[in-house]
This record gives sequence, structure tokens and C-alpha cells, in this order.
Amino acid sequence: MATPLIFIKEMKVETVIGVSDWERALPQTLIIDLEMALNSHQSLTSDLIKDTIDYAVVADRIRSITSNHTFKLLEPLAHLILETLEKEFHTPWMKLTISKPYILQEVKTVGVVFEKGMRT
Repeated sequence: MATPLIFIKEMKVETVIGVSDWERALPQTLIIDLEMALNSHQSLTSDLIKDTIDYAVVADRIRSITSNHTFKLLEPLAHLILETLEKEFHTPWMKLTISKPYILQEVKTVGVVFEKGMRT
């Protein structure tokens, strides 16, 4: 059986990020998509929140990071999010996408995608 995942799609967060002064003048909206592998199949039968990853807690951690840190680049922000979530939730695999919408003319969104760990 494949490892079950939890996911968060299109989470909007506000943060100060960017290289240019005009980007850093005001908080920007980032869009975050995250997939995390569960480290146990126990949640398939237990029906207890302690046997899974609580996505509300995950969302709170992401909001805390984006509201308490500023970066010029998306890459160190993504790295901090992944490292924090890995330490707290002990997930064997994560995929994180961070998008900056409408930052370039005629481009809907730009961003980064990081994967960490092994998905089984």
C-alpha cells in the first residue's frame, strides 16, 4: 500500500519578501501548496487525530514562519518551512510549492517547488 498523504492547497499567506525595494515595501500574498506523507498507516484504522498529521497545526506553523521572518528569496523561506515541518511532524516525504502571483507582467505566477525525503 502506498503511503497516505495529507495536503494543503492554495493557502494564502502574507509576508515581506522580494529583492527589489518596491517588493519589500508592503507584505505580499504568497500561495502555498503542500503534500506530506504520513509516517504511519495507523490513522487508516484508528480515527484519532494523534495518529495522523493535523493540517490545522501545519497551517499554523506555516503562518507563523511567514509572519515572523522576512526573506529576499523564496528558496530560504521554503527551506525553513520544510525543516520546521520535518522536525515537528517526522514526515518521510514532503512536496512544497510556493507561488508569487502577478509579480511579473503578463505572468500569472512564479515560484519554487521543493521535495524532501523519500516517498514510498
